[in-house]
Amino acid sequence: MGVRSDSPPTSDEELSDFGDLEPGLPHPDKPSNSTASTLKKFCLPDRWLAAVGFGLTVALILAVSLGTTVHHPKKLPRPKTGHYPSDAPFREVIHSNFPDPALLHHNGTWFVYASNNAAGIIHSNLHGQQKDLGVANVQLATSKNFLDWEIQEPAKSPLQELPKWVSSEMMASVDTSIAVPRADLWAPDILRRPDGKFVLYYSATPADEHSIHCIGASVGNSPKGPFEAESEPIACHPEEGGTIDTNPFLDHNDTVYILYKIDGNNRGNGGECLNTVPPLKNTPIYLHKMEKDGTTTSGEPIKILDRTDSDGPLVEAPSLIRTDEGIYILFFSTGCTFDPSYTLKYATSTNITGPYTRAKETLLKTGTHGLYAPGSASIVRDGSKWRMAFHARVFNDDLGGGIRPMYVADLEIRDTEVSLVAPE
Repeated sequence: MGVRSDSPPTSDEELSDFGDLEPGLPHPDKPSNSTASTLKKFCLPDRWLAAVGFGLTVALILAVSLGTTVHHPKKLPRPKTGHYPSDAPFREVIHSNFPDPALLHHNGTWFVYASNNAAGIIHSNLHGQQKDLGVANVQLATSKNFLDWEIQEPAKSPLQELPKWVSSEMMASVDTSIAVPRADLWAPDILRRPDGKFVLYYSATPADEHSIHCIGASVGNSPKGPFEAESEPIACHPEEGGTIDTNPFLDHNDTVYILYKIDGNNRGNGGECLNTVPPLKNTPIYLHKMEKDGTTTSGEPIKILDRTDSDGPLVEAPSLIRTDEGIYILFFSTGCTFDPSYTLKYATSTNITGPYTRAKETLLKTGTHGLYAPGSASIVRDGSKWRMAFHARVFNDDLGGGIRPMYVADLEIRDTEVSLVAPE
């Protein structure tokens, strides 16, 4: 299975190349996959630093004594503040691996869907500690107030069954005595159709082609499921590297669209996320009109955005909204999700098919109020408010490093300018 944008780095050098930026640290509480926590402030205990230093010294001595080549990291993360500042315009609300969150507000309840909880962890000490690691195909959490969340148990996860086109061999292992598995199912998102039914989208590895992901969908009568899987994938684009990061969009005239990323870096020539060694591959974001069922395509997809040199290896994780003034705002992530280059940007247009004009300022990036590699946002309307969920990476002694908790924020939109405000 090829290394793609959500597959962990495979070398010590990749794991340690974090540059000069100084991310905030997560609080040291051991995460639970059955509860969620609100924002906490925390410090890095001196004894933890001493233990890390002692462990590194012992490892170095053993490596030398065994004649092993020691790979010196370029740079290590250098924590500075140890907490997010009180004036940060966001809140950390789920402190466990809850990547690629997708929001839905329905009948007074908030729902958020996320990738498998084993997905994209850089390196971990979780095996043997968390029995439900890699069990749920899609994670689901609920909230009544947008700030306090409860993750549903795997037995109640919304996607209990997958179609036959998905490879069962590539699913995350539930054997937690081994290293953290690379989960197969990525970036779910959900649509409430005009007829009241719900379509749950996801990216999964097909049985006949293990080197790519395809977009699939399942339909149900409730946002909690159960969902019945469609028999065939919606889009694959195998020659271009596969398709990931589906975002459904219901326009003001009830026309259904989906957006997705062509995973071109999956066919790249190496480097960060396989696509920083020239010639770089394109990673376009496509807009595809759908039939009313949300699972049948109509016509051909339209490219509405692609990577530029300033984006690094890729653009991905689209999320589209339309304001009351008729402005379409396309949020997207750039860079590589495993390092400080990962960001959240946006572009605007008065036409859903574009052209889209990129904002001059990056909305979120490493170093913003102590965040590290923020991105993969989901934005929905809540009355007069626009609300956003996103993930960022954290590193601590309990998890070893590199999980992606969920954060929430409100958005203030003035014409074509977007800013974050703390949620209430």
